[in-house]
Formats: sequence, structure tokens, C-alpha cells
Amino acid sequence: MKHYVKDKVVIVTGASSGFGEAAACMLNEMGAKLVLTGRTLKTLKAVGKRLAPGTWIAVAADATKSEDWAAVVKKTLKAFGRIDVLINNHGCGIKIAPVEEMTDADFNAVIETNLTSIMKGARAVVPAMRQNGFGHIVNVSSACAHFAWPSWAVYTAAKTGMVGFTRCLHKEMEAWGGKATCFIPGAARTNFCANAKIDDGWMDGYPVAEDFARTLVHCVDVPPNCVIDEVSVWGTKQIKEMLSAY
Repeated sequence: MKHYVKDKVVIVTGASSGFGEAAACMLNEMGAKLVLTGRTLKTLKAVGKRLAPGTWIAVAADATKSEDWAAVVKKTLKAFGRIDVLINNHGCGIKIAPVEEMTDADFNAVIETNLTSIMKGARAVVPAMRQNGFGHIVNVSSACAHFAWPSWAVYTAAKTGMVGFTRCLHKEMEAWGGKATCFIPGAARTNFCANAKIDDGWMDGYPVAEDFARTLVHCVDVPPNCVIDEVSVWGTKQIKEMLSAY
């Protein structure tokens, strides 16, 4: 089967674990060249050891900082000469709590990490993509964008905003041959809960990162004249146990 991502240069944020790590390994097996980004160079290089030699670089970067995005773009162009795909996979819960318990600092941190940083990433890579007449940005949102759960309001606001941003971004990019996709995963057994300091005991039997990463990779591995505008993937157990009409 043909892989349309073969020889494409793909930047993956949050590549040191979870969906990012799993997707990077799958894409590399398909022949993609990878730029692994995240905050810790050591963990990124550990992921790189699983990839084909000479097909990847690791760049330590904080996705909330514009100067770090500029550095990622510069190093990617120096290493590979172009940018074909950006997978904005980074993000975390920061604090999952009722709105009344959230401080101004909590609001700002959640929105900056899960939404504003996505915008900064798109802004950073689009000029290089437009110059080549092709580019694909995949933003990883959350099932929270379409469903409501208590204590998740602020995180949900960021992830819902990402869906709208991605749709408008696609309309901007299509003018020169680019496209944008929103990947919307349900709950999976990653390090999300641990980082957000919430219990994950309820997740027994839920998918692992690799299970969902297959769909994330498919968002990228499509013919140039096709686009997946938005796709959701769930664990069947979550649909049974947690979804409601509201």
C-alpha cells in the first residue's frame, strides 16, 4: 500500500511520549522524516533511537514560546530543507477542577498550553509551507471539545477553541495548497492523568496511545488532493460508560 507521507518532513510536538511518540514511530516506518520536539532533549533522543538513522532530529522546545517555535523552524529547514507537516500534539490538563477553584494563573496556563501555543506553531510554520505550495497542520484536540464533564470547563474551552481555529486555518491555507485537520481523541492510557494529578483508576481497559495513534497517522497519510477535516476516535468502553446527550 502506498504511503503518501513517504519522504515528507513532519514536525511532531510532544514527541517524547503518548500519541506523539507513537505517531512518530509509525510515520517513520512509513518513510517520513521526523523533527521531534518537546521540553526535554534526553527523552526526545531516546525516542529517536527507535527511528531509522539519519531520518530525524530532536529539538528541545517549549511550545508556548514564540522564540522556541522560530528555532524549531530554523533547525528543521537547515536539516531537511522544507516543512511538509506539523502535528501539534502537545498539551496537558495543568489543573482539572471546578471553575470557582481556578485562579487567573490557572486560566492563563491552561489556555496558553492548549490553545495559544497551537496558534503560535501554525504561525511559525505556514510561511515555509506556503513557499513550497503545500503543507498540512494536524491539531490534536480532545473529546472535551464536543462533550461536557464537570471540572473540565477551562480545558474544554481551550480544546473547543482549537476545533474552530483549525477550521478557519484550513480556509486560509487552502488558498495556496495547504490544509488543516483536527484530531479528536477520547480518553486513552497515556501520562495525561498523572501530569494533571487526577486518578486514572477508571481507565482500566481503555486504549493505549498506540491504539489511537493509528488514526492520527491516517490523518496525515492521505493523498494530496484529500483532507480529513475532523476525526474522532473513542475507546468503546468510554462510549458505554461516560457519554450522555449533554
